[in-house]
Amino acid sequence: MLLVTQWSHNKTTLITSVFARNALFTAVGLAISVNASAGFPAIYGKVQVTAGQYDFEKIAFAPTAAGATTFRQVGATDVTDELDSFTVESIGSRLGVQGDFDAAAGLNVFYRIEYGVDYDNGTNSNGRELVQRNIFGGLRGNWGALLAGKNDTPLRSLAGRNGTIVKNSYVPAVQKTDIDRFNEAPLADIGTYLVGENRVDNVIQYTSPILLGGLEINLAAVQAEETGVEQSATNQQDDNGFASGQSVSIGYGKSSWFVGAAYESNVATSDTARLVGEVVLGPVKLGAIYQTAEAHDDVDSLGGFTSFVNATTTTLGAQNGINPLAEWDGAAGTVYKEQDGYVINGVWKIAGPWSAKFQYANSTSTPLNTTYDDVDLDALALGLDYALNDATRIFGYYADVEAQGDAAISTKATTDSIFALGVDFRF
Repeated sequence: MLLVTQWSHNKTTLITSVFARNALFTAVGLAISVNASAGFPAIYGKVQVTAGQYDFEKIAFAPTAAGATTFRQVGATDVTDELDSFTVESIGSRLGVQGDFDAAAGLNVFYRIEYGVDYDNGTNSNGRELVQRNIFGGLRGNWGALLAGKNDTPLRSLAGRNGTIVKNSYVPAVQKTDIDRFNEAPLADIGTYLVGENRVDNVIQYTSPILLGGLEINLAAVQAEETGVEQSATNQQDDNGFASGQSVSIGYGKSSWFVGAAYESNVATSDTARLVGEVVLGPVKLGAIYQTAEAHDDVDSLGGFTSFVNATTTTLGAQNGINPLAEWDGAAGTVYKEQDGYVINGVWKIAGPWSAKFQYANSTSTPLNTTYDDVDLDALALGLDYALNDATRIFGYYADVEAQGDAAISTKATTDSIFALGVDFRF
């Protein structure tokens, strides 16, 4: 009898516990459902990991004196290895939250908080687990969208990298191009060849609604927030007002083609103009970018040089940096005054899940020290993608970059290359 009574008590307790748990889950589910309609954040992300073989060269500059640990920047006649390594890398991986909600009739609030995540070793280039990407908040309505925060400039976004990851992105559909075919891939991202791939702080940006069936305009004011107190003739600290830098773009697109133009003034100390175009011909997409840039002031050099290589290079010999142009300026840094360049690329959807990609790029950069000749860069990238579904792909690519400048700096060109296999999925 005691056992029966105890079993009956335990059964009642179990039923009560299960009911309470289910009621709790139901309440949480209802709360999430209600909050989702009011702007509950959506979690999204991207994991892109590659395993690849790097083969980098650098100019074999001689020491400044016998036994010295400093090196000349001129007078070389040969190259040496900078990197010969098989490397696992996390390329452009990210984790973010974003959402929107209606604040009033015809007025919507949107936000995004996005950080780069390094999946291969847990630390980014800043030595930390997370690195800030696009983080902003704003308002939108029938009149367009207005945001403030940290964001890719309109000139950078024109190549299509700022596309929607999840629903409710503020970016209108007209600019869903992908002219940067090898986005964020070492030696193949367009930032390898061209300046202007800027993600800026303290930006206020307006994006128009879609006009005339496919027209979009972006206007960005970039605040450098300098002190306004001159420190020296080469550090005047006078970029201290509203819109000390500006970036604008205009694009028009349909389902089978897109054209656009962008201009930046005093963004990363550079003035840059960019033209882009893309056309779809059956299973083939063809794209092109043309760009010209110059230093904003006489005391400036071009900014916005980038590299997406996370591997560690040798510490032996002259340390020239892993941007292909870094060692051809005749100085201890990447200092150029002008650059002209173009990119031609395409993707061919072969059959089913297979796609093949190609890209050729060329740029000509003028050193700040004009006694040296221009630096010519030629680059080629070839890739093959296999799409497992809309959010996941397996891929491989090969990229090769050759740079040649003034013979007074080096009589031999440098060549950098990579072959990599990887996986990329979004959630």
